[in-house]
Amino acid sequence: MEEKSTNDSHKNILKSTGVFGLVQLFKMLIGVVGTKFVAVFLGPIGMGTVGLLNNMIAIISSLTSFGTNVTLTREVSLANADENKDKLPERLNFLQKWSFLVGLVGAVITLVLSPILSKLTFGSTKYYYWFIIISINFVFLSLTTYRIAILQGLLKIKQLALSSLVSSLFITIVTIPIYYYYRFDGILPVVLLSGIIGFLVNWYYTRNIKITKVKHSLLESYKQGKSLLELGFLLSINVIFGQICAYLIKLYLNHNGANTSVLGFYEVSNIILVSYVGMIFTAMGTDFYPRLTAIHNDNNKVNQFVNDQIEVGLLLVSPLIILFYFLSPILISILYTKDFLSVLLILKAALFAIIIKAIIWPLAFIILAKGEKKLYFKQELLGDFLNIFSSILFYHYFGLEGIGLAMVLNYSIYGIYVYRILNKRFEFKIRKDTLRIILISFILGLAALGIVFFVDYPDAYLPLGIVLLFSVLISLYELNKRVSIAAYYLKLKQKITNQNKNG
Repeated sequence: MEEKSTNDSHKNILKSTGVFGLVQLFKMLIGVVGTKFVAVFLGPIGMGTVGLLNNMIAIISSLTSFGTNVTLTREVSLANADENKDKLPERLNFLQKWSFLVGLVGAVITLVLSPILSKLTFGSTKYYYWFIIISINFVFLSLTTYRIAILQGLLKIKQLALSSLVSSLFITIVTIPIYYYYRFDGILPVVLLSGIIGFLVNWYYTRNIKITKVKHSLLESYKQGKSLLELGFLLSINVIFGQICAYLIKLYLNHNGANTSVLGFYEVSNIILVSYVGMIFTAMGTDFYPRLTAIHNDNNKVNQFVNDQIEVGLLLVSPLIILFYFLSPILISILYTKDFLSVLLILKAALFAIIIKAIIWPLAFIILAKGEKKLYFKQELLGDFLNIFSSILFYHYFGLEGIGLAMVLNYSIYGIYVYRILNKRFEFKIRKDTLRIILISFILGLAALGIVFFVDYPDAYLPLGIVLLFSVLISLYELNKRVSIAAYYLKLKQKITNQNKNG
C-alpha cells in the first residue's frame, strides 16, 4: 500500500512539473518575442526606462505586499485541507478583503511618495504623475496574487497553467501595437494594462469558485490578519534583504572588476540560471508548496513527499544541467554575442550548484509550510549572508570562476544547516533510494564539472555528450521504475491510434 502511495506521489509530481514546465517554456518564448519587439520600437533608452520602472514597482511591491504570494497560498491550502469544507468560502472572502487592503496600502504609499519615487527612478520629479497613475496598479496586482493563490492552493493545475499562459500571451499581444504606435509614450499604458489583464484573466479562471460574503468586525479582521501579517512581514524582510545583498554584490563587481564587462557577465549568468535553468524549479514549486502545506502536520507524510520531490527533481534537473554544460557556448552566442562567452567561466561551477539546489530546495519549503516564521527567517538570512560573503571573497581570489564556486559553497553550507534543523525538529531523513539518486546525480554533475574545468570547448563536446547520454538513460530508467513511462507511452500511442480511426 505504501509503495502504491509513493508511486502516486511520483506521478503527481512528474505530471504537475511537466504541465508547468511546458507553460514556463511557452512563456519564455512569448517573452523573447515580446522583448525583441520592445527593443526594436523603444531602443536602448526606452528599454532602460521600462527596466527602471519595473524595478521600482517590484521594490514597492516587496515592501508593501507582506509576502502575500506565499501566505495566501498557504492559507488557501490549509482551508482546503480542513475537514470542515464549509469554512473555505468564508476564508476566501476574508483573504480577498486582505488582498484588497494590502493593494490599497501599496497604492497610497505610491501616491504619497510619487515625487520622491520619480526622483529616485528617473533623476527628476517631472514624472511624478506616472506614479500617481500607476498607484492603482498595486490593487490589481494584489487581487491577481489572491486569485492565483486560490488556483494554487486548491490544486487547480490546469486552470493555473492556462491562466499563466493566457496572461502572458494577451499582455504581449497588447504590448506590441501600443509600443509600435506610441513608442516611449506607450510605457505607462502598457504597465497599467498588464496589471488589468493579469487580474481579468485570473478572475475568469476563478469565477466559478464559491466565495461567501461575510461581515467581519474590526477586531475579527485584526485577529485573522495578525498571523498573515507576522509571517508576511518576515517574508518581506527576507526578500528586501536578499535584494540588498544582490545589489551589494553587483556594486562590488562594478567597482572592483578587472574590466567594465564583469557586471554584465554576472547579470547574464543570473538570467541563465534563474530564467532558463530556474524554470524547472518554478514549475515544481507551483504544485509542491500547496500539497506540502496540506500535509504539514504529519511528519511521516512530509518525509515521504519531500523525498519523492527530491528524487523527481534530481532526475529532471541533472540531464538538464549537463545539457546546459553542452549547449551553453552555443546558447550564449545565439541569445547574446560572442563577447559574452566569458559567462562560461561563472557557469562552470554555478551549473553544478543547481544540482545541489535541487536537493535543498524542497527542504527549505518544509519550515515555511509548517509556519515556523522565525526559523524560516533565520535560514534565509543565513543564505543571504553566505551569498554576499562567499561571492565577494571567491571573486577576489578566483575571478569569474569564483562566483560559481561561491554558489557551490553557499548551497552546501545552507543545505547542511537546513537538514540538521529538519532532522532535529521534525525527524526528517533522506531515505536510501533518495540517497542513491543524490549520489548518482553528484557523480554525473562532477564529471561534467571536471570536463569543463580541464578541457576547453570544442574538445569538451565529446566527453560532455557521453555524460549527457548516460544521464538521460539513467533518468529515464529511474523514472520508469517510479511512474512507468513505458505504460504512458503505450497509452498515448493507443489514444492517437483511436483518434485516427475515428477521424
